[in-house]
Amino acid sequence: MSSFRKSTRLYSALGSSAALLALLPLSAANAQDPTSAPPNTGGAVIKGKAPVAHELLSVRLPKPKMFKLSNGLSVYVLEDHRLPVVRFQLSMHAGVLFEPRAAVAETTAAMLTEGTQTRDYLQLAQETADLGATLSSRAGPDTAVISAAGLSESTDALIALMSDVLLHPSFPADRLERIKFQQKSQIAQRRTNPAGLAAELASRVYYGGTPYARASPAAAAITALTPADLAQFHAAYYRPNDALMGVSGDVSIKTLRPKLEAALAAWKPGTMATALPSATFTPKQTSRIYLIDRPGSAQTVLQFGNLSVRQNDPDYIPLLVANRVLGGGSAGRLFQNIREQKGYTYGAYSTLSAGRWPGLWAASASVRTPVTEPAAREFYREFDRLQDEPVATSDLDRAKRSLIGSFAGTLESSEAILVRTLDLVQNDLPLDYWDTYPARIQAVTQADVQRVARKYLGKNRVQLIAVGERSQIEEGLRKFGPVEIVDAAALAAGQP
Repeated sequence: MSSFRKSTRLYSALGSSAALLALLPLSAANAQDPTSAPPNTGGAVIKGKAPVAHELLSVRLPKPKMFKLSNGLSVYVLEDHRLPVVRFQLSMHAGVLFEPRAAVAETTAAMLTEGTQTRDYLQLAQETADLGATLSSRAGPDTAVISAAGLSESTDALIALMSDVLLHPSFPADRLERIKFQQKSQIAQRRTNPAGLAAELASRVYYGGTPYARASPAAAAITALTPADLAQFHAAYYRPNDALMGVSGDVSIKTLRPKLEAALAAWKPGTMATALPSATFTPKQTSRIYLIDRPGSAQTVLQFGNLSVRQNDPDYIPLLVANRVLGGGSAGRLFQNIREQKGYTYGAYSTLSAGRWPGLWAASASVRTPVTEPAAREFYREFDRLQDEPVATSDLDRAKRSLIGSFAGTLESSEAILVRTLDLVQNDLPLDYWDTYPARIQAVTQADVQRVARKYLGKNRVQLIAVGERSQIEEGLRKFGPVEIVDAAALAAGQP
């Protein structure tokens, strides 16, 4: 079969999965008591049924089956025979937080698909295309991930490709130079972007003094990397120690296990520590304003925030609801006030991040330079309002329905369900976490929203990072607190 026909079949199969969910009644008006016990799915196999019941708030997620290979690798399998598609995701503790020198983790991951000891880059690309499949690798803050997807008839070939790039990367020098050029170009572009500058500074402001304050690597650090550096990092950290593999789709666990055992027989545990770096995370107790002077800016980027919680913290769910009320969409207070009523910006939103270490509760907007001061004032007003006034019952109900509806919309495929299961394992959460998620959202009260708003926003504790024309905005910003000037050129150069 030609690669075009296989790619077309894969595209059609993937598209059908989304269509299945589109037929479900997701209207919040049909929501019933979310505390009612969800039906028992009777195992991990999905037999023609979507994972969301007719009642929007009643979720029944199929449970993947788990086994361990002889090398200790944990494999989670969610069988779904509705479509002839299979997906693999392998994650290892080989992210940026584990690298001994700047840029080595992301570069190592990027180079895995650039050539192996038996296949050069073109051969890897051609074999993947002939299968109508995808093969990729990347590194994040804590994990490196290898992913592959294709038709289930190509399962053996996908396993062979994944195991080859995992076990036998060659790190060819010519491809490394290409990757380094791309990385330096991307970092340079990000550091000239106002939002990129704000993000660069935010890492220092909130995580400074801990290993989690990882700034973008300097160009010189990327230039200095050699194939030997990547090979050394790969040998030390690309190990099955605490690694996870997720497999979803048209596979049989009975036949899959021996195939993985054979393909990964040479992959042995290593000796390097895989625990996250220890750190003390301390939310800011006093407000401070950081002004990144960017002469000539027609707009000011405003980013407010403070440290929040880990996902396994009891306050996480109330914070999700509070965030949705504040600015989690176009119905949020920030959008309705700062855009719809005042017209200061195209959009104003808030976000909540959380994982295995505390994330941020943040809010942001890009506003016209002349309205920087009044726009900032409205942000602070909404922060205070969330703490001082009980949320109207209608607003609270709308926020909770929105969160639950959005969650239901993410369960359209077995792959998405499997990824959520792997998140539970990685973030030390109970295995029924997602089954009880809607009920816990629904249980959040007005008092809960005020309590977490006071605890994590607090009076005069929010930090503000502003990027814009200093001569035009400094005087107005000083009305909200002390201002520290940050040189945009120095920040863009990666200087402290």
